[in-house]
Amino acid sequence: MHKQGKRLHMGSQNQQSLTSLNSKNANQETEKQQDQYEIIQQSFENSMQMNVKDHIDKLFNILNRIKDDLKVSRDDMNVIREELIKMKSNQYREEDQITKVLLSDINKQNSELNKQKIDTQTVYGSLNMQISSLYCDKDFLNGNTTKVELDTNMVETHVGFRRVYD
Repeated sequence: MHKQGKRLHMGSQNQQSLTSLNSKNANQETEKQQDQYEIIQQSFENSMQMNVKDHIDKLFNILNRIKDDLKVSRDDMNVIREELIKMKSNQYREEDQITKVLLSDINKQNSELNKQKIDTQTVYGSLNMQISSLYCDKDFLNGNTTKVELDTNMVETHVGFRRVYD
């Protein structure tokens, strides 16, 4: 058979088997529902045949089981509540620890930044003083240069020597 034909043939077989599985599952579901209905019907018929005292005893037994279940549920709920409280306190404790670590890191970085700021201000002040000193030296040198030029001109005039290179 051709490859395409084989695939189609196998595909139709798979679909048939899936369809039969689906129908089997549906039949099983229907049978389960019928079985449950029969069980309920049978217990109803049995209860109709019981006398009133037995019904009351049965109801008391059911009520006692419900009370016991309720007590167990309350105990479970209390255990869960206590576990939640423990988890919450653990979570708060962990959050506090994380917050403390973060705050200490922030404080550490702030102190380092303040130290750097102070160092920078010190260096800045020192550089400003050096610049001021250099300006003073420049002014002093300019004044002395002017004085030297005047003195040179005076000497040249007294000696009779003029600058030719001006």
